[in-house]
Amino acid sequence: MPLLSLKRSRHAVGWCVLVATLSLGVAVVAPGIAQLSPDTDFLQTSPAAQGTIRQYVLDPRGEVQGFLLSDGTQVAFTSRLQRDVVAAMKLGTPIRIEGRRHRHFPLVEPDTIINTDSGAAIQVPAHLEGPMPQGKEALSVQQMRAEGIIDRFLYERSGRVSGLALNNGTQVWLPPDVNDSFRRGLHVGDRIVAEGNGTENDYGRAMEPVAMGFQGGPLTPLDYGAGRLEKPRNQHPVR
Repeated sequence: MPLLSLKRSRHAVGWCVLVATLSLGVAVVAPGIAQLSPDTDFLQTSPAAQGTIRQYVLDPRGEVQGFLLSDGTQVAFTSRLQRDVVAAMKLGTPIRIEGRRHRHFPLVEPDTIINTDSGAAIQVPAHLEGPMPQGKEALSVQQMRAEGIIDRFLYERSGRVSGLALNNGTQVWLPPDVNDSFRRGLHVGDRIVAEGNGTENDYGRAMEPVAMGFQGGPLTPLDYGAGRLEKPRNQHPVR
């Protein structure tokens, strides 16, 4: 191999450069290779993600706060961008994203979203920055019921599982006070039933349940004390 054919003197120089580089705190990065940023929660890649928009991510009130790409990557942004995003980034649009990709779960926090067909680009403000939309329409929720198979998890920026994307397109957002033990008891492929409040509009269907269970089993009220759901004996996850 080429590295083994280097002369000893060149090999020694290489080690000196490496030691000097480390002592100065400078990283030598090979082009095209994902590297950990100083904040090791993120990978520095360019682009951070690319693909086609498969589904908008909605909160239970029906506001767009992100989307899922064809490879399952979740892209999260403030709902204050909804009008700009849905105008320039329709379902099926090929996009490229510059920003930060989390290392341990498939979530991207974008700085710029680019429609690679039209060239349109949206600059993304920080989570709570940016002006409130003028004439913002009143939002309301209604009673809803959802049944389906967990297709993938939806994440908070902290890495905590905050929602479930079902195979029929419904998004089920867990109440904030549901404990982590309950969240860890859910798996991709589980068949669930949820009852609660949410919204269905042109962008999708999303809800926050007040009770949830596995299909064929009892519904469990969701609060901080809720334990893992009781799974019917004859149910097996879909793999």
